[in-house]
Amino acid sequence: MYIYKQTMRKLTFKINESEQTKEHSLEIITDRTPEWTKSQYLRHRVGVTMELISDEETKETEPLSREI
Repeated sequence: MYIYKQTMRKLTFKINESEQTKEHSLEIITDRTPEWTKSQYLRHRVGVTMELISDEETKETEPLSREI
C-alpha cells in the first residue's frame, strides 16, 4: 500500500491593513497553494492586502502560521 505524502510549503506574505500604517509579515506552513491560502486569509478581512514574498518547500510536517 502506497501512502502519498503531501509536500509542505512555507509561504511568506507581506500584509498591509488599511486602518494601520504598519505592514507586517506572516509565515504560513501549509500543503495548499499560495492562491488558496491568500483567498482563505482575505475572505473576511476588508481593506487587507497580501503580497507573496516567498514560496518554498519545507521539511516541517505540521501546518501553522506565525508573524515574523
